[in-house]
Amino acid sequence: MAIKELRILPPLAIGRLGSAARPMDNYEVLVDPDRPLAPRQVQPAPTFHVDPDSGAITSAETPPALRFTEDGQVRPVAPFLEVWALTAQPDREDVLEPLTLDLLARHGLGPEDVRWSVHVANHKIHRRTGDENDRIDARVGPVNDHAVHPLNGTCPNFLAGKALPLGHVRYLKPTPEFPGIRLRFTPAAGRVYGSSPASQPDPNVVDALYDANRGTWLGYHDPNDPRVTQPAGIYAGVAQGDDWVSSGYLDDECDGLVRAELTIDGTLLSAYGRIGAGPPAYAPDSFPVRAVADELEQAMFGPTVAADQVSPEAAEEVVRRAFDTVRLMNTAVLNGNTVNGQVRNASTMVDQDTVDTGRLYEPIMAPSLVDRSALLSLHQQVLTGLRSGTAPWFADVLRDFDEVGDLSNKGRRKMPALMRGADGRSLALTRRQVDLVRKAAQRAIFTDNGPAATSTSDPEERG
Repeated sequence: MAIKELRILPPLAIGRLGSAARPMDNYEVLVDPDRPLAPRQVQPAPTFHVDPDSGAITSAETPPALRFTEDGQVRPVAPFLEVWALTAQPDREDVLEPLTLDLLARHGLGPEDVRWSVHVANHKIHRRTGDENDRIDARVGPVNDHAVHPLNGTCPNFLAGKALPLGHVRYLKPTPEFPGIRLRFTPAAGRVYGSSPASQPDPNVVDALYDANRGTWLGYHDPNDPRVTQPAGIYAGVAQGDDWVSSGYLDDECDGLVRAELTIDGTLLSAYGRIGAGPPAYAPDSFPVRAVADELEQAMFGPTVAADQVSPEAAEEVVRRAFDTVRLMNTAVLNGNTVNGQVRNASTMVDQDTVDTGRLYEPIMAPSLVDRSALLSLHQQVLTGLRSGTAPWFADVLRDFDEVGDLSNKGRRKMPALMRGADGRSLALTRRQVDLVRKAAQRAIFTDNGPAATSTSDPEERG
């Protein structure tokens, strides 16, 4: 049962910022099948509790209730990363199993033989200025103890002796009750830092880290350059003429790599995973209509879904997430309706289209169609149609990836509507998502007795 390879699972773990002392408990987000557009139910789930002194897991209990804050502070989401081993098995295929105390002992090893290295960074300033001295990096390891190791980001353009706290990591001490090899990443508190000398005193800034006499971040403005984001100027600042000028702020988000190493019989085995930290989830019962998982799924499996793999549940989930998204939006404002006497709003796609292209400023949808009851009715119709196989019309209103710049009335009204993508134009689902929903909408997938025999106009699929 020799160990051939190592894996870190999950390969990507996203933490969430929070300043409370205790990390967030584990929970599940469930859908009521009888009320598919009702708010999802957030329920407690078994949660590891770590002894702050030893670093060992002491229990895995389900809390009676969930609290996202504690003492008025947000509880951070601090994910665990586990090491798994691909082991050779006699007379059968290799097996992927957790790396545990027992598996290490079979190879004459102990938990101290596992070494961890972590490198995280915040390159937001460098992304703008292009100055290599604006890179903020934090490194830990290799370590094999069970102490808390701070991730303190350093930067050549920081003031002397200053560092940006990016959270901490800890190699948890395995025990007979919890023998797995795990690392925990606890993100930072979610604070705002500034530059010195500060142009304006700000009570939200907890400390000045950046030396404005060395770097250019305080007072920076985006050049007329295609490398900047669209829309540009998405950093804290003030308007000075036609420019949006940086106030020199920085945050404590980060992302990076975690590496685990183990030497067996003179052979070095290693694996790595990715971690990141983002803002708290203030709507934990809602999911975005297009997420990183959708990008990864398309990268792994391609832009189309085989006809025999079309899942009605997956198609319904896309519609459900679309409604999750719009129910958190002020759709009247984002549609360009006149609200409280205000005609234009700079945060809308309507204004973005006008500013970028000179298009006439006018609502995307008919103003009466974007209230909550109308949107709920629309998404309910789509779900009903998907379940019955009578929603071919829905396939025609989905926006394709090459239609994000279509500013015609019909083009702007395609779904998902009122939202922009990373290129500053109208948002489109991934090609794989669109293909999934269209195939589910154009034919019945199930009958009461199981999979239905269906016909298609595609001769290759009839094949």
